[in-house]
Amino acid sequence: MAAGGGSGRSEQATTTMDHNTDVPVHLQKDDESSGEVRGTKMKYDIGCYAHCLSSWDNVYHLAEIMDQRESKDGIEYYVHYNEQNKRLDEWVSFTRLEDPKTEIGCGFQPEIGENPAPLIAPTTPTIVGSSLGDTKLDAPGTSDRKLTRNLKRRYDEIHNVQKGLEELSPIDQNLEKEHEEKTKVKNIQVVELGKYEIDTWYYSPYPEEYSNVDKLYICEFCLKYMKKRITYKRHMMKCCYRHPPGNEIYRTVVAEQSSVPSDNKQNGESTSGQSKLSEKGGSLQTLSVFEVDGQKSKLYGQNLCLLAKLFLDHKTLYYDVDSFLFYILTELDDYGHQIVGYFSKEKYSVESYNLACILTLPPFQRKGYGRFLITLAYELSKKEGKIGTPERPLSDLGQVSFRSYWGRVLLEVLRDHGGNLSIKDLSSMTAIRSDDIINTLQSLNLIRYYKGQHIISISAKVIEEHMKSTSKTKWSIDPSKLHWTPLSNPLTRRPR
Repeated sequence: MAAGGGSGRSEQATTTMDHNTDVPVHLQKDDESSGEVRGTKMKYDIGCYAHCLSSWDNVYHLAEIMDQRESKDGIEYYVHYNEQNKRLDEWVSFTRLEDPKTEIGCGFQPEIGENPAPLIAPTTPTIVGSSLGDTKLDAPGTSDRKLTRNLKRRYDEIHNVQKGLEELSPIDQNLEKEHEEKTKVKNIQVVELGKYEIDTWYYSPYPEEYSNVDKLYICEFCLKYMKKRITYKRHMMKCCYRHPPGNEIYRTVVAEQSSVPSDNKQNGESTSGQSKLSEKGGSLQTLSVFEVDGQKSKLYGQNLCLLAKLFLDHKTLYYDVDSFLFYILTELDDYGHQIVGYFSKEKYSVESYNLACILTLPPFQRKGYGRFLITLAYELSKKEGKIGTPERPLSDLGQVSFRSYWGRVLLEVLRDHGGNLSIKDLSSMTAIRSDDIINTLQSLNLIRYYKGQHIISISAKVIEEHMKSTSKTKWSIDPSKLHWTPLSNPLTRRPR
């Protein structure tokens, strides 16, 4: 059946083959409009392919039609761009879709009078050059040597290759298919959080009455969500919160370098509370971290998880927040403590996970806050006297962030101690799990396996070369300013 329903006019179905992917493309075109070239009103079936003009780079890409809906301007289609992350999926009008028989090809950029600035797309970061060392591993299929299962696992881990559906266990395959079907279309397109309008990335299970609106208004202090702007304005006049509902465990005032990219000045707005300049030419920024107990502040924890799911694909914690602690990172301005990111951890983790979920909100990314939160998680592990590791599986952005953190920390420790340390020594000094240390040093090509044990093979010159290629920490944590006491272990029954 034709997408969009009958129109009372005769329609002609067409089947063609895409020039780039050889996939069949089923479309229907009104007879009276046949012969028109660009802008022809086509009707596409769900599951077919077309060339779509993307909003993030203003270039035509091959895209799959995932869904459709009626709007005041006609039919809109929800598209997934081929070989791109789901976070770039979007609703588009039929005018941005091209007849697949038109030989434009992917990567075609239309000629327009004034080329608008493309939206900043949250693309998956790639590890370029020797930023994490020369892995000495060839890509699968590019080498004559046999690709063993261990080599493939190492290659996939180093280059952040996600597992395919066929590589998962049957149970995980069913769960993944169910997840994909349920979350294939974003239910909320934009959220307004404080002075920011943020394009969402993924589906989030907000209540049904809130899921059918394109824009959701969220209080930046209590995270209450609303459908209408007038409701949001009334709430902001009454909301008594000016910081997350927990204990402030860390605060620091630092000079933000003017060279550091900042999204706080978007839309021409000045950044409140940051007018005072430092001697180095940057502005002073106050950062605070609040610990929120999910059991004591259940509603806040649930609202936080729903907000986070808009930017995390495989997040399953929404309502059962009692057993988790949330560490909220905020920037202080004239109105209060504005949330910029957070991480969560189980109160009592059997697997010694020191981090369950981590997120930096899009307007505050590329400012080093992700590294700041990871560093804080390991500082808490040190205070607990435990070795920590993040909960698996890691997201694409999480994988890159953690491997970058591990690489930088291990290189600094090896530099300060001349490289004369064992894996156990590194683990006790950094609170990083031995497996994470071994995998990171392998990616940096700084470790070898000899006679049943791992030997760190490194020199001062090699360390300096790697240090030059790794990113420096923009924010650092002073352990003396961290006012935090670990939770006592729950009482267990003594054996009779």
